[in-house]
Amino acid sequence: MSKQPRDDGNDPIPVLGLRPGRGLQVPYAASSNTSPAISSSVRVVTLFATTDCFIETGASSIAATTTTSHFLPASIPFDISLGAETDPSENDKYVAVIQSASAGTLFISERE
Repeated sequence: MSKQPRDDGNDPIPVLGLRPGRGLQVPYAASSNTSPAISSSVRVVTLFATTDCFIETGASSIAATTTTSHFLPASIPFDISLGAETDPSENDKYVAVIQSASAGTLFISERE
């Protein structure tokens, strides 16, 4: 049975729920730090950073840099896909993060 909420016309609203107990926190500073493994069935996560930072997704060896990684501004929730595979276990399972100018915390919410 679908967990999607429904509107007043009983039509599904396409939104992913939060996975219970799978909110991750990753402190970051001037060196790249990598998240714990994201659950194997998860294909989408929401990221929220307390300060400007740079991120990369990939395998456990992934590292973020301030020169080639993707910029994530502070205080803006951002949904990302962990890959295009129909088998979620084939998608990225880690997020690496490094500060832009000051240390902070990256919050990762697994979505289902």
